[in-house]
Amino acid sequence: MQLHCLGGFREVGRNAVLAETEGKKIMFDFGSKVETGDVPRMPKGKTDALFITHGHLDHLGAAPFLHKHNPFKTYVTAPTADYTDLLLRDSLKVAKLKGFPIRYSPQDILALHKDMHRIKYGDEIKLGPDAKVEVYDAGHLPGSSIFVLNSKGKKIMYTGDFKMNGTQLVNGARFNSENIDAVFMETTYSSRDHPDRADEEKALYKAIKETVNGGGIALLPVFAVRAAELLMVLNKFGAHWPVYLDGMAKDATNIAMAHPEFLRDFNALHHAVDNAIPLYETEERDNAMKEPCVILTTGAAMEGGPIVHYMKKLYPREDCSILFTGYQIPKTAGRYLLDSGQYILGAVNLKVKMQIKSFDFSAHAGRSELLKFVQKVNPKKAICMHGDYCEKFATEIKSRYGINAVAPKMGDIIKI
Repeated sequence: MQLHCLGGFREVGRNAVLAETEGKKIMFDFGSKVETGDVPRMPKGKTDALFITHGHLDHLGAAPFLHKHNPFKTYVTAPTADYTDLLLRDSLKVAKLKGFPIRYSPQDILALHKDMHRIKYGDEIKLGPDAKVEVYDAGHLPGSSIFVLNSKGKKIMYTGDFKMNGTQLVNGARFNSENIDAVFMETTYSSRDHPDRADEEKALYKAIKETVNGGGIALLPVFAVRAAELLMVLNKFGAHWPVYLDGMAKDATNIAMAHPEFLRDFNALHHAVDNAIPLYETEERDNAMKEPCVILTTGAAMEGGPIVHYMKKLYPREDCSILFTGYQIPKTAGRYLLDSGQYILGAVNLKVKMQIKSFDFSAHAGRSELLKFVQKVNPKKAICMHGDYCEKFATEIKSRYGINAVAPKMGDIIKI
């Protein structure tokens, strides 16, 4: 079996691994680099199948580009299929705004969806006489999957992004880890642990409460798929102020609601969503800002979406706050604001007087969870990817557990 490292190696983003076995070429993820629009290396020859782990662009963003060259079956869970459509269409708009290469069209997205096959946790997809893929819960977001390829007596695990500990929205990762010959594992947070989730929830709620009780507006720029969890946090603590939901966060939350079997507590999310007020028009946004409230809106990187409108209105108000709950990608407007207090986007240049705070609601495994995962799986070989410290973490795995661990470069081929 040959495993081709096409993207996401010694970097974060544009994940892609191609397995050649039983005369078939099976791709796991085919993403893009969010901050640059870069894509993985293109495989040689025809791809027979694509398995997408979850609904984030760094794992699916280049899938229509690959599919239009030679169509293939794509295997996804139902939530991932819906997130894929939402995010790919939005990424076309972003690519045009930022001047990124336009590699596919709306018709290519539609063609990809026509070849999609829905899968569930516990499924086994047969791809040949001696090749099948098992599907497990990755605990990252609704519908996120870990895949295990069985072929020629070998078992290859591909994690995508995962989290061992559950969140308000989803359960932690659950999988069969017996007799794994090799695992391709994300190492995004190999250098540090996340703070206790319950403590972060309390700290976020406290910051929101102080802002709203002080007569201000708590503005939360969110990644679309995270909005549902934050609504649940607010509802958990009994938020009694107006809570507004804007931008793509509305669509992503509706996707989560449409697939209760992939959620930890559908009733809790349903109650939280019922208590939120959706916003659609500029007039509605302006009316919402006339009173103390909470606003959850895209985009998280602050480079487009309704967040720009809110910032232009609220930036001089010291009684308001901007509360980040996700990682701010370097060189984005959100990251610059967090580092400098200045909001710069095109012709917009604002000295922000709002309170600026950041909280860790990451859906990735932290350092301790990654080490726990390695111990549980105990693979013969660990391939570290999707991280800034892949080589160092591979060295640590080898010295701690005696496991053959490597951090290949883009373009490398691993033979099992």
